[in-house]
Amino acid sequence: MNFTTKHTALIFSFCLVLFCGEIFAQKNDVLDELLQTIEQSDAYDRIKVERINDLSKQLYALDGASVQQQFDLNRALFFEYRIFKQDSAFKYAIQSKLLAEQLGDERLIAETTLDLANVCVSAGMFSEALAYLNDADLDDIPKDIRFSLNGLLGRCYSDMADYSTISYYSDLYRKRAKDYHQKSLELAVPDTWDFIMLRGYLNFKYGNLEEALKDLKPSLAMRDDLRSQAVVNSVLGDIYVQMGAEELAIKHLAQSSIADIKSSAKENLSMIQLAEFLFKKGDVKLASVFIKKANADAEAYGAQQRKIRVGAILPNIEEQIINQVETQRARLSKQNIMLSILLVVLLALAIITYVQLRRLKRARKALLVAHNDLQVKNDRIVEVNETVHSQNEELNRVNDLLLEANTIKEEYIGFFFTQDADIFEKFKEFKTGIERNLKSNNLERIKYLTTVYDLKKEKKKLLESFDEAFIKLFPNFIAEFNALLKPEEQIKLKKDQLLNKELRIFALIRLGIKHNEIIAQILGYSVNSIYAYKTKIRNKSFLDKKDFDQMLLEKTRIKQ
Repeated sequence: MNFTTKHTALIFSFCLVLFCGEIFAQKNDVLDELLQTIEQSDAYDRIKVERINDLSKQLYALDGASVQQQFDLNRALFFEYRIFKQDSAFKYAIQSKLLAEQLGDERLIAETTLDLANVCVSAGMFSEALAYLNDADLDDIPKDIRFSLNGLLGRCYSDMADYSTISYYSDLYRKRAKDYHQKSLELAVPDTWDFIMLRGYLNFKYGNLEEALKDLKPSLAMRDDLRSQAVVNSVLGDIYVQMGAEELAIKHLAQSSIADIKSSAKENLSMIQLAEFLFKKGDVKLASVFIKKANADAEAYGAQQRKIRVGAILPNIEEQIINQVETQRARLSKQNIMLSILLVVLLALAIITYVQLRRLKRARKALLVAHNDLQVKNDRIVEVNETVHSQNEELNRVNDLLLEANTIKEEYIGFFFTQDADIFEKFKEFKTGIERNLKSNNLERIKYLTTVYDLKKEKKKLLESFDEAFIKLFPNFIAEFNALLKPEEQIKLKKDQLLNKELRIFALIRLGIKHNEIIAQILGYSVNSIYAYKTKIRNKSFLDKKDFDQMLLEKTRIKQ
């Protein structure tokens, strides 16, 4: 039986090792959040579409409205579509430019021209973008628009450099991009978000990574809108990729992607960068999820340059996934062979185990009968033990009470014999004096003798002797008695006073004298007085009146 048990355990342990999958590291929290955000992307897009539909209804509802109203709604629709859908954004940008020309507003004409160029750059239509940008008259537009124009020219040439396959042109485009970005920086208002962001971007673009971080980190707190957060986090992620700081690179690229999804930005780059970075790290599974989302966004927006970049990495990821599947399939084939062998071994073990179980079942049945019989006897023993224990506790309680009663009896028998002997001697002396003076017929002497003995004084002395005997027997009585009273009702004795009249009444009760008539007779009070004193004390207690005497007996202890 021991042989079978041990080897069965070994076989099952071996199975556990074979069938446990690969152990993946716990995902970064921000990647988990990104995956959840991707699942909710349709909900964010629906909100965007609802806003667009509302604006479209307002535009179509315009009947004989002013050109300005038409412009405002067309421009609002452009901004909704700008990073959501390229062809629709271009449509409303064209319409906005035509309306701006009708209005004759040079600033609005310049702004809508930049809108058209912006859409073209995002869609990868660089020559069209340059046509719009180069057509602008820099002398006739405000400084802030010149800032945006130069920035957009810099972005256009930078993207052209990234996608040019001829080094001559890519170098030329990078130089132009740098010049335009530098002009844009000179036109920016110092210490504004645009100025700090652009300066940080230029430092990053041209290799000054540490300086770039000094600008970009604080700029995160300057604007909390989703688009600004997406842009800054994207650049920060790119910086940390170059610095080799993996965790920070993933964190910022993921946060940028989350902001893009929540703002329904289909024209985005962070998701592609994150997929590329994770693929290089070997996390093919997550890289595949992210690049597919990036590809869907690029298709939805119509960004040709993004499609090219996605197309460069997507086949590699899919090839890697196929290789992993093939590797897994080969591993599973080996595992199936091992499983077949194990099943044969397990079948043999099952037969052996079945035989052993039949034997064990018979032995267990016999043991069960013996166990039940032993259990019945044990239950009876437990019942007897509980009864004996209960009786022992009762005997101990009775013994304690008897011991206490004997102690009280011994103490007070001695006390009363002493007091009685003293009283007897005084009475004997008084009687002898009376008889002697009666014989001599000395009435004056007899009268004197009757005044010598002060009964009130003798009574007081007797009670003081009682107090001494009681406190000797119950040394902690005062404190224990006060513990039964409310804090503000505690009894305080005068100097050299052992007991007062209230305590003396309850001292007699503690000794077992409970009848008011007997207590009144002993102390020399009326029955009504005894009742009044007892009621007064019980009213001072936090205990129920009917429980006070019982708690007095339990809480006041005799000297051990």
